[in-house]
Amino acid sequence: MLQNTRFKGYALSVRGASHEEDGSPCQDSARVFTSEGFAVAAVSDGHGSEKHFRSASGSEMATRVAIRSICDFAERNNGLDGIFRTNPTNAARRIAANIICGWNNEIAAHISLLPLTESERAVYDKYGGIPNEVMYGATLIVAGITENGCFGLQIGDGSFVALNGGKMFFPVPEDTKLVGNLTTSLCDSNAIDSFRSFYHDGSFSGVSLSSDGLINSFVNIDDFLKFGRRILTAVENNTATALGEHLKMRSRCGSRDDISVAAISVNS
Repeated sequence: MLQNTRFKGYALSVRGASHEEDGSPCQDSARVFTSEGFAVAAVSDGHGSEKHFRSASGSEMATRVAIRSICDFAERNNGLDGIFRTNPTNAARRIAANIICGWNNEIAAHISLLPLTESERAVYDKYGGIPNEVMYGATLIVAGITENGCFGLQIGDGSFVALNGGKMFFPVPEDTKLVGNLTTSLCDSNAIDSFRSFYHDGSFSGVSLSSDGLINSFVNIDDFLKFGRRILTAVENNTATALGEHLKMRSRCGSRDDISVAAISVNS
């Protein structure tokens, strides 16, 4: 739990039931950062299939780079509200570009420090070579919230819900390319054009981001939105640590996938 006088943040990843059974690691990552002026949350879901054998590292890098990119952006632009109000599309695209660049730099450093193992090399050769970024493939959802507004960026699946005026809703535009198990990704060659974004003025009460393992454990959207409100209430009341066991249960009885949550509650 991270908090200051205005924002409270919470982030957690739990290993999916199917991963516990086959011994594979959790391939999700979740982070939050809070300051006096703004707060940031990020969730990333590593793809985990055969060609994406380093996606657990890829998701960790994605959340870390995303939060760093937004903090750097805020420092260079004297905060977040002004530039998002002036040109939200341009601001979001600049942040997305910084995230993609930073993520690829992290991958280059990681693979230089930790060359492919024998088993990884066998997969690499099986496909006649795999681009570095594909090995680390992951989705990403990012939220930034201030006293005066909220913005978000998303590439790939997962859920972003926000609480404003007592109503829980999905603020990020839908992506028609997300069909069945298909998802856009940070590792796509045109990743910059696959980011969806939004900016809304106004005093938000909170945001909750989650990997698709959570929404896929619910039978309907209304129950999922109610649970999102429960998460924000738990963060506000400093009881969010109890959510861990509940998320594990949801994986066991529902999606069987890894589940990550990153949430920010705003004190009124």
